[in-house]
Amino acid sequence: MRSISILGCGWLGKPLGAELVRSGYSVAGSTTQEVKFNELTELGIKPYLLKFNPRAEGKDLQLFFQSDILIISIPPRIKSSSPETYLALLEQVLEEAKRGSISNIVYISSTAVYPDRDGIVHEEDAAQDSYLAQAEAIINAQFVTTTIRFGGLVGPGRHPGRFLSGKKDLAGKNHAVNIIHLDDCIDIIKQIIEQQIWDEVFNACADLHPTRKEFYTRASEILDMEPPTFVESDSSKSKIVSSEKLKQLLNYTFIHHDPLAIASTAQSQNR
Repeated sequence: MRSISILGCGWLGKPLGAELVRSGYSVAGSTTQEVKFNELTELGIKPYLLKFNPRAEGKDLQLFFQSDILIISIPPRIKSSSPETYLALLEQVLEEAKRGSISNIVYISSTAVYPDRDGIVHEEDAAQDSYLAQAEAIINAQFVTTTIRFGGLVGPGRHPGRFLSGKKDLAGKNHAVNIIHLDDCIDIIKQIIEQQIWDEVFNACADLHPTRKEFYTRASEILDMEPPTFVESDSSKSKIVSSEKLKQLLNYTFIHHDPLAIASTAQSQNR
């Protein structure tokens, strides 16, 4: 039985861990709050209290890294910390991973790695001077890694109707929406592990790309919330993130391919 450690058992990491357990993997999961231990244990995930500030802190630290695969699911919080702090954190994570038995890493990145531009963007179009591109490069240089650049995350607990409801005079009404549902996030990571697709970079967004105005208006209305309003004149750039590489190499079909169908489903409960 292959073993997997998930660094960051939050909105994505926790249900991902539960699904991997159901699929027969031995799963360890990190959290920064000991009160979450019981919940993780009930899901079959071995919990570890682990913090990086940026130095590693935690009981049984090395046991956490005694796995075949490490999934890094700790997105940067730029509002509360600098990109430099996040990159230093990743360096410390990798140092600890080298002391363990990690052979492969799945790194959860973001389509925020792409610059503002019109048209379709592919994996090679990332802005190399962005902190996310730097983070990807740091990890790729030290481990055999597959990076997944997810679009905006939606699903249980993150219904898009709450994102922009009631906001006024927003720009970008004609921007393409690049989102992905939690179900697809979990399934894509699982497929990468099961098919052993390593040393790759993938975009992952739903197939269809409605405009921001269309999408967020519909999403707000389905929750009976005030829809946002947008300025009529808008010259800002709109990019569409292509997931064709993912679909071809993994032979993947999205579970939720239409963001408007996602917006029409009031999945606002916690998973």
